[in-house]
Amino acid sequence: MTRRRWTRTPATSKGPAGCGGCDYDLRGIPVGGRCPECGTVVPEPPAAPAVDRGRPDHRDSGLHVVAACQYLAIIPMSGLLLPGCAGPTLGVISVFGPVGRLVALRSGWRRSPLREIEPEGLGPLLHRLAAVETCFAVAYLAVIIGLLPDLAAFPILTAYAVMATISVSVTNFRLSRIFDGWEFQLPALLARLGFGAGCLAGLSTITIIAVWIARPNPDITAMLGVIGVAFGIITSLLAVFAARDGIGRVEAVLITDLIEAHAEEIGREPIPLADRFRSPRVSDPLPIEPERPPVRKDLE
Repeated sequence: MTRRRWTRTPATSKGPAGCGGCDYDLRGIPVGGRCPECGTVVPEPPAAPAVDRGRPDHRDSGLHVVAACQYLAIIPMSGLLLPGCAGPTLGVISVFGPVGRLVALRSGWRRSPLREIEPEGLGPLLHRLAAVETCFAVAYLAVIIGLLPDLAAFPILTAYAVMATISVSVTNFRLSRIFDGWEFQLPALLARLGFGAGCLAGLSTITIIAVWIARPNPDITAMLGVIGVAFGIITSLLAVFAARDGIGRVEAVLITDLIEAHAEEIGREPIPLADRFRSPRVSDPLPIEPERPPVRKDLE
């Protein structure tokens, strides 16, 4: 029994379509093969031109992590952590929000080149808010796991919910001030709407706390609690979405400015926004079979 020997087919040529000796169409002929007309060896395809895509560390700013972690602020802002609303599972999940923002700002933003061109005071403001909110979140986590007495549970929980509301509202207010100078007014309008929604979410949380302390009637307390939590979820969702959208817009603008400034420094044209993070690709795939040139009528 004979063993069949398999050979690997060499890669097809992606170089110039015409032969250098006779202009024969070489598409589909493997690299290293020969032209059927003149016998010229098919050369290697030319290397793709070098494309400068800005400084390589502009994606490590951490702002995208800060923007994503904003969504976890919905849990304390909406009043879901108050007694009788939800268990400690949501509380543990919500702690990852401020902690993730603080870690992202400390590890990425401090050494990011975007920090050099940031809007004045935005980075330090986000860092301070995340640090204070992290303190209350860690204290609430200590209550959940039993490191602090039960008497401190309600004050710490209330302070954590109020601080989360203040953090999102202040972030939206600062973003609205930044977007005031833009020609496109939708970001500023959305940030103002988020600031108002954050204030309403805070009032809803305070109302739920007041009702829970007063306890006028079990039925009334339960009804007002459900209404307050539902209203808090809607308003906090709007406020958090506005903060996340605003931070994402600021990061996109900073990256654009950084790449354009870097392109001017090295004397190259800036890459269009749609092509900044794409690798160059071959637009026209090569056919498997080579196309034969037309036969000249005078040679028939």
